[in-house]
Amino acid sequence: MHSQAEAQVGQYRFSSGDDRWRWSDEMFEIHGMEAGEVVPTRDLFLRHVHADHRDRVAAALEACERDGTPVGEHYVLVDLAGTERAVTLSGGRDGSAVSGFLVDVSASQRATVASAVNAQLNQALESHAVIDQAKGILMLVYGIDGDAAFELLRWSSQQRNVRLLALAERLVAAVEGAGGLAPTSRARLDELFFQSLGGESSPTPAAHPSNGLTVSSRVVGGVPVVAARGPVDLATAGVLSAAIAAASGAARNAGRLVVDLREATHVGSAGVSVLASLDRRARTQGTTLRVLVGPDSSLLLASGHGLEVAVVDPAGAVGALS
Repeated sequence: MHSQAEAQVGQYRFSSGDDRWRWSDEMFEIHGMEAGEVVPTRDLFLRHVHADHRDRVAAALEACERDGTPVGEHYVLVDLAGTERAVTLSGGRDGSAVSGFLVDVSASQRATVASAVNAQLNQALESHAVIDQAKGILMLVYGIDGDAAFELLRWSSQQRNVRLLALAERLVAAVEGAGGLAPTSRARLDELFFQSLGGESSPTPAAHPSNGLTVSSRVVGGVPVVAARGPVDLATAGVLSAAIAAASGAARNAGRLVVDLREATHVGSAGVSVLASLDRRARTQGTTLRVLVGPDSSLLLASGHGLEVAVVDPAGAVGALS
């Protein structure tokens, strides 16, 4: 008996000009036969070589018998039951006889493939776990479902040209190193957690329009203006990005695009990053992007990203500043 990963080795020998071969018991076993079940011959041996490889193996044996050229062939053997096996044939001429070994490496190949598949599966499971953790973070912070959280990760990955797994790993590591949520948020989470333990259904959250981003577009004096009301953060930056992209055609014609953030309640790092990326893209198309903010805007430092930022009173006219 052989273990699953153990290679079987059979021996053969034949004399020049003699069609009969001598096989070891293992040689019969590799061919799916009982020892001594048949008289081994060259023709029998070659019939069990896969048709695609038969001519090559026959030529190698003839060259060894005629010229003493060493045999070293990898081929597929079809045993008596029709099972294909990966084998290696080696041999050499000793006087008038040719002898060598046939090694069945099918089991070891299967073990190698299985090991590689298991390693890839484990890696995939680990990757999936990290991405799920990152999704959970976004679901908690932004109050979105799993699909939306994944789309947010995917969108962020594309924006920064960072692999999704690498982004998820960085986010999880950053959150782990941040020391957890603020006390007020932790207290709220405690309530939700213990409600879940008791089987209580969580109360339906009240609608908060200020938690969402509303984007509108219009043309003022021939210049497209995209205005945002509400928070521009990781969860909503994609909405603003899509609106600006939709206005890019008109902006190319006008040579200018205005993004009005005077009614934005918050502009986070994600929003600044999106604006900076869109600004670089606009410049390559010959378009100038101007960002309007109020005097108390959190975007005042965005000019450090190369953005053209204008501080305008909320009641100021957009047309005069475009």
